Amino acid sequence: MPGIKYITRVLRGVRFEKLNYVMGVVKQKSGHSKARTFCDILWCAARYGAGYYDYVMFGFYDMNGKQRDTYLTRVRNKKVCELMNQPGYGDEFDDKLRFNVRFADFLGRRTLNAAAATPDELSAFLQGLDCFFAKPSRGTCGNGIEKLRTADWPDAEKLLAYLKEKGLDVLEEPLAQHPDMAKLHPQSVNTMRIVTDRVGDTVHIAYIVLKIGRGDGFCDNSGQGGVICRVDEKTGKICSVATDDYFNVYETHPDTGIRFEGYQLPMVQEAVAFARKAALVVPQICHVGWDVAVTPDGPVLIEGNDYPGTDLCQLAPHYPEKQGLWPYYKEILNIK
Repeated sequence: MPGIKYITRVLRGVRFEKLNYVMGVVKQKSGHSKARTFCDILWCAARYGAGYYDYVMFGFYDMNGKQRDTYLTRVRNKKVCELMNQPGYGDEFDDKLRFNVRFADFLGRRTLNAAAATPDELSAFLQGLDCFFAKPSRGTCGNGIEKLRTADWPDAEKLLAYLKEKGLDVLEEPLAQHPDMAKLHPQSVNTMRIVTDRVGDTVHIAYIVLKIGRGDGFCDNSGQGGVICRVDEKTGKICSVATDDYFNVYETHPDTGIRFEGYQLPMVQEAVAFARKAALVVPQICHVGWDVAVTPDGPVLIEGNDYPGTDLCQLAPHYPEKQGLWPYYKEILNIK
């Protein structure tokens, strides 16, 4: 139990506008008053190490104590990361330039370090490309990524100056995704988040979720407007409705109309084997969330996350059984 010290830290770090929004969402979904919800949030922080976003994402307002105690909350997730990932190796994942070098054999696409490239090297990289992606070397949730048309940048020196000004160090050529992935939302490369946990010589799979873009967005991240579904590892089918960052629920894709639950994804077992192989590359980092795209030729890595978080894996609409991931981690890590 985290106790009073954790509650004090929570209260000091609270962004009250967001807390008020969360309590409003809970009131809408459960009918509970904001005063009741606030007190319950404090109790869950003390008893389970849950933040207020944990509370609403997991649906704690509609659970008993036994159910709540099964969830991988923010405090418990921090403990898992500390147990499984050695300090000092996070940049192998957090720095996209380093990641692209270390995992070059898993990328399935050409990349370029724009911060070190010459105009000639940049021109050679862009040869034959109609468009390309430019990313900051550090960042999360798809923030800062730009999709640029090659025809708009005939002068390589001007393009390098623009990239430097915007802090876009990583260039990548576009990926062609598998037709069955593209059907869901063709404008974005839709990826599976596959979380691997390596304990000794065994690589466990914690969960798989699918991230899907929406509208004109080219990113699949929910932080950029996308939606998230749960995936059954055994069947490779989507096994839940979709949700977004605003706690909305979708039975079908808002743009393509495809029904989520029961949709068969391609090459899921191949993607799982691929993630297990990637999990062996950096032995000091054992808990990783891999974003895996599926091309017509097979799975490729988009990125790896050494702090996967709890915001994708235990969303209430995905787990009507109200069973979280904490028992899984207690078992594989022998946590009492």
